[in-house]
Amino acid sequence: MIDTKHQIRFDPAECVGCKLCYKACFIDVIRWDEEKKHPDFRYVEDCERCFYCESVCKKGCIEVVPDYGSERLHQTFERYR
Repeated sequence: MIDTKHQIRFDPAECVGCKLCYKACFIDVIRWDEEKKHPDFRYVEDCERCFYCESVCKKGCIEVVPDYGSERLHQTFERYR
């Protein structure tokens, strides 16, 4: 598990509901809220920071803000203790 403080900034006022960001996210970080007709960023901690959602957004309403300094790998290997 990787614990991070990454952010995805989203401006709903600029969003036109094209679903390009939703379709671009191969990790399923972005889900689609059919009621609001906007993306829903539910699993930001799983974001791979490929910036594909940001690059396909024609209106520029998505910004991926990585925080590489906050990444901590929580994994142990018994044989290296």
